[in-house]
Order: sequence, then structure tokens, then C-alpha cells
Amino acid sequence: MRINELSADEFARSLALIGEAIDHVANGGVGADIVAEIAAGAGKSEDREAAAEWGMGVIAKFLPRVLKENVTDAYMVLAALDGQTVEEYEACFTPAKFAADTRALVAALGEGGELRELFGSFFA
Repeated sequence: MRINELSADEFARSLALIGEAIDHVANGGVGADIVAEIAAGAGKSEDREAAAEWGMGVIAKFLPRVLKENVTDAYMVLAALDGQTVEEYEACFTPAKFAADTRALVAALGEGGELRELFGSFFA
């Protein structure tokens, strides 16, 4: 995962790709369940750290289902985290690489993970 090493232009392209994937997921079958989960937990904690922890937990909870129902969108996110296009990601794709990238994503969203630190403030 190279997200913390991307230039401003690469980061902007990556965010756009992640946004597109999120839009697909939000408008798919899993989207309604994620919205319900967010609505059930929104505003339950005044502590910024606890709120960030909760938000990242929602992502981690639904990640397996997103991988099952929206695998193309998962490719988009994994490509974006490496500063690649989907085409570049697919060109070097192997099932082992996908599994390793997915494990790295889950770890990066976990406590102390680089994505939790980078994006966690959006949930606080």
C-alpha cells in the first residue's frame, strides 16, 4: 500500500477512484445495511477517538460483504491505495496478490493501522 507516498495528483486520482467505488457500494445491496448501521450508531459517542474507532469498525464489519458483492469496487479501492488505475491493478493481478492486499487493507484499518490514522479523523 503506497497511499502515504502518493503525490498530490496521484492522491486526488486515488480519492476519486475510492469515491466511485463507495458510490457503487452505497447504491448496491450492501449500501442500505451500511446506512442502517451508521444511523444506529451516529451520535452515540461524544469522544472523538471512540467515534473514529466506531466508524472504522463499520468499514471493517462490512468489508467481507463488499468483497463478495462488489469485487470490482474492491479492485478499485485496492488499486487506489497503491496509486494505480484499475487496469494497472488487473494487469499485475494474482489471487495471492489480491488476498495479500485485502489482508493489508484490513490491517491498515485496524487499531494503529495507517489508514485508520489517515482517514479516522473523518469519523470524529
